[in-house]
Amino acid sequence: MAVNSIYGSNNNNNFFNTFFNTSNQNNNGGVGIFGGTSSAVGDMSLIKSGSYKKLLKAYYASQEDEVKSSINGTKTDKETTASDSTGSLQMAKSDASSLLDALDGLNKKSLYKSTLDEKGKAVYDTDKIQSAVKDYVEAYNSFVDSTGDLNSTKLLGNTLDVIKNTKRNAGLLSDLGIKIGKDNKLTLDEEKFKKANMTTVNALFAGSGSYGSSVSSKASSSYRIANTTAYTNNHASSYTYNGAYSYLGTTNTTKLNQYL
Repeated sequence: MAVNSIYGSNNNNNFFNTFFNTSNQNNNGGVGIFGGTSSAVGDMSLIKSGSYKKLLKAYYASQEDEVKSSINGTKTDKETTASDSTGSLQMAKSDASSLLDALDGLNKKSLYKSTLDEKGKAVYDTDKIQSAVKDYVEAYNSFVDSTGDLNSTKLLGNTLDVIKNTKRNAGLLSDLGIKIGKDNKLTLDEEKFKKANMTTVNALFAGSGSYGSSVSSKASSSYRIANTTAYTNNHASSYTYNGAYSYLGTTNTTKLNQYL
């Protein structure tokens, strides 16, 4: 006859072994509170000692090790991504907005209205178009400056795409007197521009699928990213009791949910 107790029995129903995991013969896969693959006390010990925190920090540090692309004519460096200040993000947002405004101006059909001279040649308001192009060049350079100094890989990626696309259109831009410098910024030769064909400006900057449309898409994306990140910097956030992620102060209720 088997004699059962908390210390053991003939059929291995050993409460002592099950609770403290002193044996590997538990049939229920239990591991006790002091050992095994799911030790509650073992996990608590790791948390209290700070080991979990160190592991998490090491993991996220490795995930944040990104390649910062060359934006302002500097060499590519591999470095840990740091947070961008709210001020720098707001500046990038403002410059993205200015770039979008400049592109909107160059996309207006009214800008390219022409009249015919006595020889039947189209005559454009060159001064007006030049002013719009000059606004674009200035907004473009400010955008490259402000976003190129950030750490956000998304914003840097957008800026790099803009720069690459600009270089792909270097020939047509050059026909307009727009030159790309070694620092990736643009300069406008106003005298050369006055002699250029204004239909080239229309082809470059107006309509879907144009160079201007592509830059506009990236500038719009940069505006949204900078705006969201700057807002997040200024607003605390947390997980609600039911697991939803929430920015504090943005809910419609005046009373916060239970936060973990």
